[in-house]
Amino acid sequence: MFLRILRKSLSKRKSRIAIAVISVIIGAAILTALLSVSFDITEKVGYEFRKYGANLLVAPKSDTIEVGFPGVDFGSVTEQRYINESDLWKIKTIYWRNNVLGFVPLLYQIVRIEENEIEQNAVLVGTYFNKDVEIVDPYSSNDPPVFNTGIQAISPWWNVKGMWIEDQNDTTSSMVGVNVAEKLGLEVGDTYTIRYNENYEDLLNESTYNLTVTGIVETDGHEDNQIFVNLQVAQYISSRQDKVHTVQVSALCNACPVDTFAEEIEEKIPYAEAKTVKQLVSSEMSILGMIEDMMFLITIIALLASALGVMTTMTTAVIERRKEIGLMKSVGAENKRIGALFISEATIIGIIGGILGYIVGVFLAQFIGLNVFNTYINLRLEILPIAIGISIGVSLLASILPVKRAVRVEPAIVLRGE
Repeated sequence: MFLRILRKSLSKRKSRIAIAVISVIIGAAILTALLSVSFDITEKVGYEFRKYGANLLVAPKSDTIEVGFPGVDFGSVTEQRYINESDLWKIKTIYWRNNVLGFVPLLYQIVRIEENEIEQNAVLVGTYFNKDVEIVDPYSSNDPPVFNTGIQAISPWWNVKGMWIEDQNDTTSSMVGVNVAEKLGLEVGDTYTIRYNENYEDLLNESTYNLTVTGIVETDGHEDNQIFVNLQVAQYISSRQDKVHTVQVSALCNACPVDTFAEEIEEKIPYAEAKTVKQLVSSEMSILGMIEDMMFLITIIALLASALGVMTTMTTAVIERRKEIGLMKSVGAENKRIGALFISEATIIGIIGGILGYIVGVFLAQFIGLNVFNTYINLRLEILPIAIGISIGVSLLASILPVKRAVRVEPAIVLRGE
């Protein structure tokens, strides 16, 4: 009997039910779209940030000694230490290893260049450009045994005239900062000689090395005054085999704080300390947080609008069906039976609206992704039960006042036409 009454009630008020369903569809569609965009864009925005450089710096722990006379501070002296290149693979064995997008070691030394009768000091930087790093002891048996990384992977924003160094075994190519190239008159394809000695005035032990310019780097930063070569070249010139000064790490920080990366890296390489680039990390997290907050507020507003539409429709239905409710009560229908009838209608509205809203939301998510973020949004089936559940919840909450009004209907007064 109850199901028959429910079916007739729905069939007689198709237009009213359709309005309520449309209200729920709008809310569910916006919920689905923004959840899909939020899940996808948070990660993709994180990847976009990683194009602007590393956010974690690993350096060797060094002893610092304060020097001076009593009451007079002359500053401090720091002992120079290094990180072993042979330990760098351990960075890809931390728990959050899949979020490590890349890392590059850096070995610095001052070199002297004489070209076109011009003498210029420059910083020679040994690093990885396209390096296959063997993971000696993977964290999991499912992890790949080799990880490819390089400066191009973590700093693709560099403006390069010419070509990047692609061969990890190339010992003659170099990439020259734009300021160095201008002062020395170097162009892509030119060959030049660098001179290096550990003690600046010890010319007898000076070593020379010939390099070719494959690319000219312009970043508006320190890189404009540096020369970049494969790490083994810098190690050979300075006789510092297996040594690096620092390591830059690019870490994707969506599901965990970047400080966690630093702690785990320090556990793997105990003689090193990892520091986060606080300004960059805080800016990333702030922007990602603002995007999520904005989407949350829009979703709440959409759901409130849906609830208002359902409540208005249900309230109108109660007013139109006062005589029907009075008649049902006069033949013995209890208040809980009357309430169950309207709650069942609201549940059906929520289910239909949630399913249709999810479908519409999938297309809306693609529209937002392509027009705002210029990317496709992945289909996430796990959002479907969320959309249906919230749609049912919104419909039931919106039905509370109409149901209370329905159970307060007095049969005698309604049937007399008052």
